[in-house]
Amino acid sequence: MDNEILVKEFRKMTKIFKQEKGSLSLLMLKAFDAEMNDYWNLIVSTPAYDNLTLKMALTDLVTLFNKHLSQAILESITRTIILKTTDPFVEEINQAFKVKNTVKYVYSSGISGIYLEKAIIFESHPIPKKHKSS
Repeated sequence: MDNEILVKEFRKMTKIFKQEKGSLSLLMLKAFDAEMNDYWNLIVSTPAYDNLTLKMALTDLVTLFNKHLSQAILESITRTIILKTTDPFVEEINQAFKVKNTVKYVYSSGISGIYLEKAIIFESHPIPKKHKSS
């Protein structure tokens, strides 16, 4: 699949997600295999899913993406990973890459013990912690 189409669809999806679910801490595609441009792992981190079970969060995310993404794009996603906003990988990515309203291509980077041969980051930034009022 043409990366241009993939990026265009996911930029649109990022906006839709933020409108429907609120802030995103991380939305990225990590190449399943750097040699095969057509298969991706989708990684999402959002406060909206932090307090949900993994099954509930995945069901919600898949429903939303099925509603808005083309069949060709959906077929290119081999795995969907939802991480808490406090996950060390999310925190490391957000510290290394601050991505908002743009797209960042990453090649050959090691983050929190995970090697990113090829990735596309659509949103990456820490979510401000809410303070409890006394």
